[in-house]
Amino acid sequence: MKGKTILLTLVSLILSSAVFFVSITITREPKELYRVYLAGETIGYIKDKELLEQYIDEKQIEIKNKYKVNRVYPPNDLDIVKEITYSDNIKTEKEIYEEIKDISPFTINGYVVTIKGVEKQDEQKGKYVTDDIKINILKKGIFEKSIKDAVQAFIPEETYNSFLNNTQTPLKDTGTLIEDIYLKNNITIKEAKISTEEKIFTTRDELDMFLLFGTTEEQKKYTVKAGDTIKDIASNNKLSVEEFLIANPDFTSENNLLYEGQNVNLGLINPPFSLVEEDHVVTLETQKYDTKIEYDSETLVGYDKVKQEGSDGLVKVTRKIQKVNGETTQIVTTNTEVITPTVDRIIVKGAKVVPTIANPGVWAWPTSKPYAISSGYGWRWGKFHEGIDIGGTGGAGSPIYAANNGTVTTSVFDYYNGNYIVIDHGNGLLTVYCHLGTRLVSAGQVVEMGQQIGTMGMTGYATGVHLHFSFYSGRFITGVGASLNPLNFY
Repeated sequence: MKGKTILLTLVSLILSSAVFFVSITITREPKELYRVYLAGETIGYIKDKELLEQYIDEKQIEIKNKYKVNRVYPPNDLDIVKEITYSDNIKTEKEIYEEIKDISPFTINGYVVTIKGVEKQDEQKGKYVTDDIKINILKKGIFEKSIKDAVQAFIPEETYNSFLNNTQTPLKDTGTLIEDIYLKNNITIKEAKISTEEKIFTTRDELDMFLLFGTTEEQKKYTVKAGDTIKDIASNNKLSVEEFLIANPDFTSENNLLYEGQNVNLGLINPPFSLVEEDHVVTLETQKYDTKIEYDSETLVGYDKVKQEGSDGLVKVTRKIQKVNGETTQIVTTNTEVITPTVDRIIVKGAKVVPTIANPGVWAWPTSKPYAISSGYGWRWGKFHEGIDIGGTGGAGSPIYAANNGTVTTSVFDYYNGNYIVIDHGNGLLTVYCHLGTRLVSAGQVVEMGQQIGTMGMTGYATGVHLHFSFYSGRFITGVGASLNPLNFY
């Protein structure tokens, strides 16, 4: 009986405690607080969101002075969400600030410029790839002024304004008219809170440099010496004349005069955009005569006589030329008018054979005529261009000819040269024909000067339809000084 009394007493105490506990829970009032998340993790509650934002703004004097802004905002990965809660884990604005200040960067108001589809060279893959580039700026107007400065580095201001205002001088006979100028890239500008750990462009000069050279690093300079020319300075520093003029917009031609002590830029341009210029060009051009060889089997070997002297012709050529960031990428000949016809030079040689040794001092031009040279022999885009690029001959499929008698040593495809052919002319010289659309000869085959060996194309590492034509001494190997300027043979 006594045991039952004790048991009932314990049950009574437990029940009364439970009732008391439930009573306390029911009488608590929920609070309206703000839960603070940092990178998705809760770091506490605060009473007032605006007070935290104000506290952050007041503390970040250094950021305000650096960027000359009136307001600093919380980090982008800080989220403040209103909640109804019973939690008593309430922190002060100072406590939250101290917890985040060394973990996540604060932000300021600005703009994010996105340049889409920026082309970059990928030499390992042997092709161009595209990427998007983001630029942070404080003021929208900075980018608008800088992109205009960049355009005028490639196209003179007067020429550009004439195109925009439709005041270009009409062509009377020959000359150039710009048909279009545009940025190949899609560009967007959006207002955003920008992390102060990211690069933020604050001045026009700094952004100008980035848009022209692709970096904000100080570019190499050169102090002009007595006797220097623009062509010599460019070549000695692995630049083409065109690249030098773009990097130094104050100069308009390689014939501009320099003065001793003058400082010039030697930076390699690498703009994060593709500025396209499309030109309508009409020129009067001398068309060089060809030398033809006739063999007479009835005369002795060694007989050599000029049967007909050659004379140059004159042609009026109309072309569409496309340039991207100042580099000619496409030449299309749309019309050719013969003013004065060419007359071939004809040489008669005794005992016709199919020699594998080149005819000394006589070389056939490797493409149809008229033609245009889009890129010469020498420095270009930081690398040595070991030949010449020939275009404007009728486009893809137009014939490519052997420059002289010889034996084909190579007729293959690779990712860089595309379809290419190498001919050994038996006199220590080789000629190379790259980016062909098709190859019509194979290794070991003997070819004659002027024989068609392929067609023009755009295979391999090429930006437009053209023939890359080069001469080598001894063997075809790049980068060791074995290349020769093809134009020296014509």
